[in-house]
Amino acid sequence: MNINNDFETFANEIAWFIQPSDKVFITKNNEELETSQEFKDLFPTLSILIEKARKTVATINDQKYTLFAWDDLEGVKCGWFCKMEDEASFPNELISEHKMLLANIGGIQESFNDFEEFSETELFTDNQNFLFIGSECKKGLDGWNDYYSESCEEEGLKEIDYSNMVSFVNEANGTLTMYDTTTKEVLLFSHDHCFDNVICLENQPEYTFHTFKGVDNFVDYVEELAQQWTNHIK
Repeated sequence: MNINNDFETFANEIAWFIQPSDKVFITKNNEELETSQEFKDLFPTLSILIEKARKTVATINDQKYTLFAWDDLEGVKCGWFCKMEDEASFPNELISEHKMLLANIGGIQESFNDFEEFSETELFTDNQNFLFIGSECKKGLDGWNDYYSESCEEEGLKEIDYSNMVSFVNEANGTLTMYDTTTKEVLLFSHDHCFDNVICLENQPEYTFHTFKGVDNFVDYVEELAQQWTNHIK
């Protein structure tokens, strides 16, 4: 394995991710990644952030990844380890904006050294199992259906129709970030949180559906995530 400094930092920070038996190949160091003009137009903040990144293409057990790395304001290496997938593995329900993101940079499998302690806002990348990865996205509440129904029944509130909603971010504690495939509205479903950047959805139980402050749709979410990181890198 021909390792470079960025990949070595990632492997050390997320030590559990790569096992001794894994076959790891660094195929390209500091690769110039070409993103489409449509991608740049749709996600301008993210595009500038990606252009600043050092790119490393890696293959682990035949699965391709791209490592995007930066130096934060303290000079510490940080970044995203993104899973690159074939569109055939995606659910049919993914919206076009989401597919464009995946086609250009993949989905975030892991982030490392994400400067949470220096941020005044909750980082979208903090404590997530994954962000955006097409094959991991699911329709519905991913096992929270009964909890949601019981919460609404206890408070005498009507359930919203979540049949068209797809979860595209999954937090370690089960919190889901979702979008409606028709309206592209983004909501957070959380049974237990202490976030300052969300507001309980009107006429819904407190620990169920929420909106993000300043985020209406999928593009807003992606651009806000990119801005959070832009604020903390050189």
